[in-house]
Amino acid sequence: MERGLEARRQIWRVIVSLRSKILASACVLAVGAFAVPAGATNFDGVFSGDYSHLDANGGGSANSWGASGSGAFGLGGDWAGEIDGGYHNLNGSGTNVDLWDVDGSVMWRTMQGRAGLVVGYDDASGGGVSINATNYGAFGEWYASPHFTVGAKGGWFNANHGVDGDYVGAAVTGYIMPNLSLSGGYDYTHLNHFGNENDWSVTGEWMFSQTMPVSVYAGYTNTKISGGGPTIDTWTVGIKLYTDPMPGSMEDRQRSGAATWGTSWRPLALSL
Repeated sequence: MERGLEARRQIWRVIVSLRSKILASACVLAVGAFAVPAGATNFDGVFSGDYSHLDANGGGSANSWGASGSGAFGLGGDWAGEIDGGYHNLNGSGTNVDLWDVDGSVMWRTMQGRAGLVVGYDDASGGGVSINATNYGAFGEWYASPHFTVGAKGGWFNANHGVDGDYVGAAVTGYIMPNLSLSGGYDYTHLNHFGNENDWSVTGEWMFSQTMPVSVYAGYTNTKISGGGPTIDTWTVGIKLYTDPMPGSMEDRQRSGAATWGTSWRPLALSL
């Protein structure tokens, strides 16, 4: 009887946890819909949910669940703005951290690529962790050919607890087919007085069809944190929904819609 009671308690804890995550994610995804300035045109959105499993070389593992949303909108001429937000929960090996992020950017878009400036805010709290950081940066993407996109980004950040630093990143996306892509990337973050983080990643994504703009993706990231930090392997799976007003391939939607890679920044070192 005691075992049955404890099992019901465990199930109820899981239900409450999932309900909280779903409500939190829904609030974040709604930000973009209400924050778009008046007069903006051609709203292009992308919303995603994902699960990640993390393994550290020194032992220990964790799981992450979350959702994010991005919306790009025309500002007139070749100029556009973008708003991004997300929530994730990192749980495992004695860690239970809530991760929030929001950022805004302004970019210049052409047929050959796009470039912009971004300001973002990240917060990690729970399980003895309380870190928030504001980052400032720039990004650019060059459509090198109909089948390749090359990207670069960089900037600096200020965080509490006396942590600040800078970051750079690069990525290449190849479109094996218009609705199938393979991306490889490298991100470097320098944390003053603490060390460096190096991230190598690869991601594959496939969209079902042009008239059903839902895609699935999977990726792997190897993270090395210097200064006595761990090496962490992260495996991720997720699903995306593209909400562009006009039908098109995944390649078309990614190039004309939200610049999610260029505007995102979150080193794992600030979440542990």
